[in-house]
Amino acid sequence: MPDKPISATMADIARACGVSIQTVSAVVNERAGISEETRRRVRAAMRDLDYQPNQHARTLRGFRNPMIGVIIPSITNPYFPELVRGIEDAARLSGHGLFLCNDDYNEQKALEYLAFIRSNHASGLIAAPGIMDTSEAIESQMLAFSRRNVPIVLFGPQRSGLPMTSIVVDARAAVLAAAQHLVDLGHSRIGMITPPEARAVAKERVEDFRTAFITLGQPLDPELILPGGFDMEAGAAGAEKLMALPRPPTAIIAANDLAAMGAIAWLQSHGRRVPDDVSVLGYDDIPFARVFQPAITTVVQPIYEMGAAAMAAILTPPPADETGGRSVWLTASLAVRQSTGPCRQQPAQAGQSPDKKRKTAKNLETPREERHDHEDYAP
Repeated sequence: MPDKPISATMADIARACGVSIQTVSAVVNERAGISEETRRRVRAAMRDLDYQPNQHARTLRGFRNPMIGVIIPSITNPYFPELVRGIEDAARLSGHGLFLCNDDYNEQKALEYLAFIRSNHASGLIAAPGIMDTSEAIESQMLAFSRRNVPIVLFGPQRSGLPMTSIVVDARAAVLAAAQHLVDLGHSRIGMITPPEARAVAKERVEDFRTAFITLGQPLDPELILPGGFDMEAGAAGAEKLMALPRPPTAIIAANDLAAMGAIAWLQSHGRRVPDDVSVLGYDDIPFARVFQPAITTVVQPIYEMGAAAMAAILTPPPADETGGRSVWLTASLAVRQSTGPCRQQPAQAGQSPDKKRKTAKNLETPREERHDHEDYAP
C-alpha cells in the first residue's frame, strides 16, 4: 500500500475520487449542487488521506475560524481550570478548539485579547465572571463581536443589552441552606469575608447571605462583614481582622474556597482550632476543598457544567435581532464537611490563644473540692 502524503491537498483528493478540484472544494465548504454519492466518496478519501483543511486560508476567504476565544482572569485559581475543562470537552465534541487567554484581572490585557480573538475570526467568545465589571471600553469590544454576529457567552447575571447568553447559577437556596446549617450549629456571631468590592459578584453574594440570615431571623452584624478577595492572602487577612475584634465571630463565611483555606491557615497558625473554636464556610467547591484539612463545608457551584453549558450556548446563540440577551440557569447546592461544627464557646480575644485563655480561666477558677468545702461551712 503506498504511503500517504505528508499533507494531502484538494488535488490529491480529486485524483483519488476521479472528480475535479472544484467538486472537492464544494464538499469541503458544504456548498450545494453535489450529489450525496459524490459527497460520500470525497469524504471517504479525505479520511483515508488524512486531509486537513487549511483553516488560515479559509479564514482569509471569510470563513469562521473553528476556534473559540475564552478569557479567564486567573489561571492559578483552581476554579477556572475546572470551568475551562467543561468548555473544552464540549468544544472538542463539536469540532472546535480554544484560544485560552488569561487577563490577570488586567483591563488592558483583556482588551488586547478581545482584539486578538476578533482579528482571528473566532466562532465565539466565552468570558469568565467579572470582565464586564471594568469599563466602557470592554463593552465596546463586546459590541464589535455582536455586530459581526459572533456568539458571546458570559458568566453571571445579564448586565448588558447585547444579544448574548449569560450562564447564571441560582445559589439562593444553597446559601439559605448554608445559613441554616450555621444557625443549627448554634452560631449567632457570624463574620463574612466578601469578594472584591469592585466586582458585581460581591454585591450579589453578600445580598444572598444577608437575605438568608434575615429570613432565619438572625441578621448579620454589619461590623462583621469585611471586604476581601478571592485568594488565600485575602482570607488570612480577613480572619486576622475578624479575630482582632473585641467580640470575634464563632463562624466565618469566606468569599470562596481559596479565601476559606487562607482563613483556616491563619486560624490554625494562631492556635485556633477549626471547627472546634471557629467554623469556616467556603464557596465554589474547587477540587482542593474536598481534600484540604479540614475538608471545607462549601456552597457548591456546578463549575464543570457551567463550562459545558457555555459551549452549548455558543452552538445555539440567540437570534441576532433578539434584544436583551438570554440566560441559562443552573443550581448550586451545599456540601457539609469538616470545617464547620457546633458553637462551643466564644473564641479567644486577639493576642490570646485559646489554650492560654483556657489556662487563665482554670487558674482563676476555684477548685470544685474547695467550693464544696466552702458550701459546707457556709453560715
